[in-house]
Amino acid sequence: MTVLYETARCLVRQFTPEDLDDFASLCADPLVLRYVGDGTTLTRSEVADWIEICKRKYRDRGYGTSAVYLKADNRFLGYCGVVRAPENAFDELVYVFHQFGWGQGFATEVAAPMLDYVFSRSALTRIYATIDPANLASVHVAEKLGFHYEKTEPDELGPVAYYVIHRKDLRP
Repeated sequence: MTVLYETARCLVRQFTPEDLDDFASLCADPLVLRYVGDGTTLTRSEVADWIEICKRKYRDRGYGTSAVYLKADNRFLGYCGVVRAPENAFDELVYVFHQFGWGQGFATEVAAPMLDYVFSRSALTRIYATIDPANLASVHVAEKLGFHYEKTEPDELGPVAYYVIHRKDLRP
């Protein structure tokens, strides 16, 4: 198990095959995934494949999607990371948490050091956040992290707002 960093309340580490049950449970919740991709849940097999992709991304790029656990009780909270979707020419910040963690500041708490982590291990000059404009909580998190609104474009699922943070603008 490779720990990337800890925050006051969370432990962020690389995914392992032992995370499959926890990760699959998160990805089976339609409310949790309503703003992720096309909003559909993932099967256990798809999540197992995702864990393997995560392992390759960390090996090849040094970063990817990471498991987030609560330090107080070692409960799986969700994931956070910086990824590049196959259809994109840019890297983006992603985070998804179980409903029990919503509204408690976990996204900001784990995403800020994730940005530091990725910028320190890559040559990236910017990282995006693509957000459904209706997801006001994620818009708030992006702005709190220092992301700036760039544009909104339509895609096949509806509008997508693009926020960006540049390496030089990262807050200490």
